[in-house]
Amino acid sequence: MLQRERPVRLALLLGVVAVFTWISIDLTRVAGSVSSVWISNGIVVGLLLFRATRGWPAMFAATFCGELGARLLHGDAAVPAILHGLTNLIEIALVAGAIRRRVPDITDPAQLTKLAVTATSSTFIGAALSALMGATVETSTAAARPFGEVLLTWYTAHVIGMVVVATLVVVARRERGGLLGRPGHHLDFASCMAVVLAMCAVVYLQQSLPLLFLLFPPLLLITFRHGFAGVVSGVTVIAIASGIAAALRAGPFVLIADDALLVRTLLLQLFVATSCAISLPLATVMSERKRLATQYRVSETRYRTLADYSRDLVLRMSADGSRSYVSPAVTDMLGWTPAEFMAPGFDVLHPEDGPSMRDALQRVYAEGGTDTITGRMRHKDGHYVWIEAIATRVQQDDPRATPELIASARDISKRMAALAALDESQSRLRAVADNMPAFIAHVDADERYTFLNAYYGRLLGMPAERVLGKTVRETMGDSAYDALEPRIRAALAGAEQVFERPPDASNGGRFLQSHFVPHQAADGTPQGFYALSFDITPQKEAERALDRLARVDPLTGLGNRRQFEERLGLAVARARRHDTPLVLMSLDLDKFKSINDTYGHPAGDAVLRVFAQRLSVCVYDIDAIARLGGDEFVVLVEDATGPAVAELIAQKILAAMDQPILAEGTPLRVGTSIGIAYATTVASGRALVALADKALYDAKVAGRNTYRMIED
Repeated sequence: MLQRERPVRLALLLGVVAVFTWISIDLTRVAGSVSSVWISNGIVVGLLLFRATRGWPAMFAATFCGELGARLLHGDAAVPAILHGLTNLIEIALVAGAIRRRVPDITDPAQLTKLAVTATSSTFIGAALSALMGATVETSTAAARPFGEVLLTWYTAHVIGMVVVATLVVVARRERGGLLGRPGHHLDFASCMAVVLAMCAVVYLQQSLPLLFLLFPPLLLITFRHGFAGVVSGVTVIAIASGIAAALRAGPFVLIADDALLVRTLLLQLFVATSCAISLPLATVMSERKRLATQYRVSETRYRTLADYSRDLVLRMSADGSRSYVSPAVTDMLGWTPAEFMAPGFDVLHPEDGPSMRDALQRVYAEGGTDTITGRMRHKDGHYVWIEAIATRVQQDDPRATPELIASARDISKRMAALAALDESQSRLRAVADNMPAFIAHVDADERYTFLNAYYGRLLGMPAERVLGKTVRETMGDSAYDALEPRIRAALAGAEQVFERPPDASNGGRFLQSHFVPHQAADGTPQGFYALSFDITPQKEAERALDRLARVDPLTGLGNRRQFEERLGLAVARARRHDTPLVLMSLDLDKFKSINDTYGHPAGDAVLRVFAQRLSVCVYDIDAIARLGGDEFVVLVEDATGPAVAELIAQKILAAMDQPILAEGTPLRVGTSIGIAYATTVASGRALVALADKALYDAKVAGRNTYRMIED
């Protein structure tokens, strides 16, 4: 039977690979480059992990044939198609082989962490190797895109495709029928899916707000309630809905300024990958926690009877609270004899703690498991003793016997007294620190946070309790930590540090003035340091606003004459150093004075603003644009490959000005004259300006609304 099924499976695999190869090529390949979405490798790796290695060669052959066929049918040349197919096979073999070698049984819950680490590292390495090979093949043609661009596109597409698709295939294969929820929980699963679908409708049936983040809460809900089945179903639904929206340019995707398919596809990839990155770790942690909890319960039930010989107080009780066994430790702990303590109706619980302790015992008896119960018991001499008891329900060997509760209790009075004193002291310190207008933290010698005030928690964007125990690197991220590391090392070495920190993600986008004060023991051993930071953002923003006012034209938002002269000086220096040409375009509006005279200065200002906007659209962000005054504008272009570049920009500007400008309710047709100075050897900025002004004069003499260029 197995031999008859194998060709069918291989044919099905070949067809699946061919289809998804065709989709990736036809829908996501950028002209002259490679596909920005690659799905088939992830599918094949997910399937290989559930097959014996002796069947892998046949699956490799089917995969290669499917991809090669799709590429040839799509019109790819034979040699590149073969090389690309072999490259993808190498990536698949590397990832699947590494996982199989390190984690032979991927269904073992105890291997989840090892599986995640191995899969991630092998994916990064495999995708990097295939990206190098693929980019080498792709850029060997004359019309190919730059090597770096092809490398990045290939690597991104393959990493995201492998992480997302392979993970989903593995999870779907493991869950099987459980993908629709656990038995007895199908209605809850359907309700959660309805919430996911409803939120998809809310997000993608509107086009005014970037609401993609609203899909994460329902995804986390279904993940939390249904584990990996929720991850697979939720991510699949969200990916399909997002893919349709991206293809149709609907919902938040309509807000993308660049309408290129590559941009929308990469955004879709990033969103789907983020969905998996959010939900899969949660499902993994929940699965691991469930496994450990099960092991813990089994271990507790097996060895709890050994507590009979413990010095802690051990009790055996029935459901109504009557005690069938009390260990001799009760005399040392509470002063009572075991016989006195076992007397019917004997109650030593504190009136305030008794109800909650009894409820906890009843809950353990009814639901099973183990619970820790804390409360006070009366000593024989009249005072109360704080005890901590671990209670569990135990089923006897005879299934007909009534279950019992076993509790092991110990005296924690000293601990509670110490905690009360510590809580009072910490409350005072916390009240003072939280109400200071500064960010206060303590970092120990291992660079872990041990104290944060409320201000610091708001700075990090999370409650302070969630940060305690984490390292500075974990909390701030690698980039922010690398900038702070020299200061941290110096503070730990005993040197006080005072410095300013620029805004970044780790400090909430604020300017901070930080003060690191070393914390050392009496013998000089480093214990860490205290960090005090003050928000100086208002002062910095005021400085930046003043600087901007000095360099920006307030009417158009472009640079002013001062900024232009600074940019021109730097550009001339770079052109001389690298022996590259410079292009300077001098522009003014034709008959602009008549607009002011006829329609008024508000209309003239409106024309200048629209002209500045259209001018900005016609050049790159790295090019310098400035308004020198009145209707005089300049454009500075560096590293132009030839005079044709300048002419192309001028033509775009003239074409943009063909459209009327609506000024104070009146449509006006406004032309512009352009003078272009193209200099291969730049003598000085002043000479370049003079050359552009002469070209502008020539354009006006030629009849205006045109351009003239002078090459030097």
